[in-house]
Amino acid sequence: MPQASATRQAIPLAEAGIATAKAPPPPPSEDRPVDSRRVAPYLEALEPSGDAAPVTAPVIARFSQPMLRDTVEKSFVITPHVYGDLAWLDDFTLRFQPTRYAHGQVYEVRMRGQSDRGVPLARQGPWHFTTVPSPPLVLAPGPSAIRVPVLMYHYIRVNPVPSDRLGYNLSVTPADFAAQMDWLARNGYHPITFTELHGYLNGQHGLPSRPVILSFDDGYADFYTTALPVLRAHDFSAVAYIVSGFVGRPGYMNAAQVLEADRSGIEIGAHTVDHADLSRQSADGLRYQLTASKTSLEQLLGHPVLSLCYPSGRFNSTVAAAAENAGYRDATTTRWGSMRTLASRYIWDRLRISGGERLDQFVKDLTSQS
Repeated sequence: MPQASATRQAIPLAEAGIATAKAPPPPPSEDRPVDSRRVAPYLEALEPSGDAAPVTAPVIARFSQPMLRDTVEKSFVITPHVYGDLAWLDDFTLRFQPTRYAHGQVYEVRMRGQSDRGVPLARQGPWHFTTVPSPPLVLAPGPSAIRVPVLMYHYIRVNPVPSDRLGYNLSVTPADFAAQMDWLARNGYHPITFTELHGYLNGQHGLPSRPVILSFDDGYADFYTTALPVLRAHDFSAVAYIVSGFVGRPGYMNAAQVLEADRSGIEIGAHTVDHADLSRQSADGLRYQLTASKTSLEQLLGHPVLSLCYPSGRFNSTVAAAAENAGYRDATTTRWGSMRTLASRYIWDRLRISGGERLDQFVKDLTSQS
């Protein structure tokens, strides 16, 4: 069951997107006065409804009377299970914000509870809605090679130190990042994950038109605070490479944020324990950097971590072989290119997106490799 979060400031009903009452209980048929303290509360509206709900749409329930909050929260169930947070907009209105629904999935919502006078909620529901389908798979599997650009980002921020040229080059401003994501959406690009790319190359399923992978190195905090909301608004997936030893440090995502990103549809990859130059490690040091980071992230997420990014793009044939032996499925470099084959999966190249890059240059680089 989702965990309840702290009560938030009341939001006007119109701003919360609540539909009008659907089917309130009929009035009493008897002519004698009704004791309002004994009238059962009912659910005036519940959104979303229908068959085209966005995958991040909140469930908003509006009750006819003020409710005992804990009685509703304890009974709230959404099936299939979805991670998310419960919060009250006011005494009448409950909001469940999911991390992310699945595409094309029918969801069922059930809840009970009591009014603040202790009267049980009138029997209603369950309620159902269906999320929007995934983009159609128009690229049939079969070819052994395909061009899929992997865009390489670091910070999504305004560089705080103007004289820091390296920081500037690694920092795409939030405005530029949003413009780039808008352009991808307008022009029919569909972000995928490395898992989906492997499924295509292995002949298991197709891909949507104009596939692209959005990758983010190092696990900076601004991925969670700035990039992730933009990605979710566009219904975009991405890959976040996490330096396991930096999780929870100032300026980096903490464990809860990495876990929420994973549950939001972001593929989590490893980026070593402490951003070490793998090409300069001893055999034991190389094994440690690859296996300890993988194990740490897998323990946090509860599932395998199969993608690796070589810090600063530094690798050699020994490093690539060690990545395969450590159980990774693929690894990326900082070299320029976009051709994907299974044979080259431990030296896949990427397209660096630099700070200050104009949108027309972004478009030129991407289209030249698509």
